[in-house]
Amino acid sequence: MTDINNGEIGVPLRINLGEDISAATNTIIRAQPQIGAAKEFPATVPNTNVTVDGVTLLANQYAEYTTLAKEDLDYTGKWRMKLDAVFSSTDKPQTNYVKFRVLP
Repeated sequence: MTDINNGEIGVPLRINLGEDISAATNTIIRAQPQIGAAKEFPATVPNTNVTVDGVTLLANQYAEYTTLAKEDLDYTGKWRMKLDAVFSSTDKPQTNYVKFRVLP
């Protein structure tokens, strides 16, 4: 993932699960700075392919959240994020953490 500037608005956070998650009832991106509390962002599941850093994410297999406020990513330094998708009370796949940096 490309580095992000602190407080930048309009930046998509994307995570690929690698399987169809279009039927999920809830998708949450959990972002955690190296220091401080984790944040939860409601994610959408786009129905179009997208290429990020040379890797194609297939429609309905990834989720994204676009930053809306300066406070979304307000810690400068290392972050990690993962996706939780909920299909039912017993079917809750999640990704491993993906690391990224927030620049000053």
